[in-house]
Amino acid sequence: MARTKQASKLPVGVTERKDRPGLYRLSVMIEGKRYSENFRPDENLTQRQLQSVLQKQIDAYRERVERGALRGQVTDKSTLDEAAEWYFDTARMNIRESTLSKSKYTYGRYISPDLGKVKVKSITSPMVSQLLADLLDHGGGKTYYTALPSFIEEVAKMRGDRPLKEFLAEIGVSENAYYRLRKPNHETPHHIAAKMSEHFNVPLDKAFTKTKTQRPLSAGMVSSITYTLSAILTALVRADVLTRNPVLSATKTRIGEAKRGAYLDTEQLPIFQAALSLVSEDSIRIALTLCLQLGLRSGEARALRWNDVDYQSGIVHIDHNAVVTEKGLIIGEPKTKRSIRKLPLSPYLHALLLEHQDAQALYARSIGSAWTEMGLVCPNQTGGIMERSRLHVAVKGIIKANPELPQDLHPHSLRHSFVSLLISSGLDVVTVASLAGDTVDVITRIYAHALKEREAAAMDNIGGVFAQISALPAAPPLRLVSADY
Repeated sequence: MARTKQASKLPVGVTERKDRPGLYRLSVMIEGKRYSENFRPDENLTQRQLQSVLQKQIDAYRERVERGALRGQVTDKSTLDEAAEWYFDTARMNIRESTLSKSKYTYGRYISPDLGKVKVKSITSPMVSQLLADLLDHGGGKTYYTALPSFIEEVAKMRGDRPLKEFLAEIGVSENAYYRLRKPNHETPHHIAAKMSEHFNVPLDKAFTKTKTQRPLSAGMVSSITYTLSAILTALVRADVLTRNPVLSATKTRIGEAKRGAYLDTEQLPIFQAALSLVSEDSIRIALTLCLQLGLRSGEARALRWNDVDYQSGIVHIDHNAVVTEKGLIIGEPKTKRSIRKLPLSPYLHALLLEHQDAQALYARSIGSAWTEMGLVCPNQTGGIMERSRLHVAVKGIIKANPELPQDLHPHSLRHSFVSLLISSGLDVVTVASLAGDTVDVITRIYAHALKEREAAAMDNIGGVFAQISALPAAPPLRLVSADY
């Protein structure tokens, strides 16, 4: 049945174009601004079907506009930088803040220098392939600044005996930036170096030396860059700005089999624990211990609060994470919903945390107003959120002093060690995944080495059983007995 040329009652926001039969205009008003687009439905629709299709179309269009899909006024003539700004603005509603911050860095660092000024309609698959190949072969140049010894002495003299919190507030830098500055040969970003030199009224070139490095990127890193670029272009396709995503047809990096992450085996574990006990700063020592003995991620350990520790029931509640945002570190949501979990508190950790809590309270009273009480188990030296780099520096110091440990060990390796030990002890994968706050698929894929070791041990046991059976005296042959039924 041919559809009626004009529906008796059109949905709100839909009007028929009189000058172009069969074409309808969809219009919505958002924040005082009108947005509209044309829509042509199929020809052979009944009146009721037409009304239903138009209603669904206007609802979908309104949702797209409200989500910001069209607010940026991005067109196919916009540059990729303009499209990226639009994408990051609209993505805030659907992406975790830490992921968004990382994506912005990845775009600005690796994609924008080559493609940022190109119109999105002009971006082709060969252009994307060339960018990815260049990043894999040559990487990107990194400029950093190293504080001169004379400037480090000047900063130390300016601080004097003042509390660290008061001093950092005055110069307007984070604790992480301050620790980078304290030792020679520590890399400092440009904006921090500029702020420090401006505050102390010392020319940048008199306070820092400038160095630029160029190194290839790993296949995994190039794959992450590819994902960020593809996400931007896919959003443009969904917003009808582009008809296709050129990344899909580009020659992408083949990652291959992932390199097995470093972890501690049963022989290396006592060595690491002995070295860890010598770490002088309590918060760092406790945070690394939690990563190792509870399988916590670095952010989970640094975000753990005292009220998450239930001494009476012997349970540690994991439901927060230290998140890096554009405004700095915050205590935010965990990595995934599965990351929210309850872990048993061993007698050793019970005693260790009680002792640490008393010592922390004593230290907080000793520095008075310089302490910011956030209720964190492993805060920085003034009670705030500890920077992730502090744990990395501590682990690097441990492996430098103990060459028998894996030299690529880092804080997340302690979580790998925890999971590997659980698997090798014979615990089933489902329980391991629950304790680690991961899926069974992730545990099976990432910790395949521990599973294979357990399989090999099981086969050895089975072989031993059959060997014992083979050593037994031969049993007498079976005698067949016929029976009448």
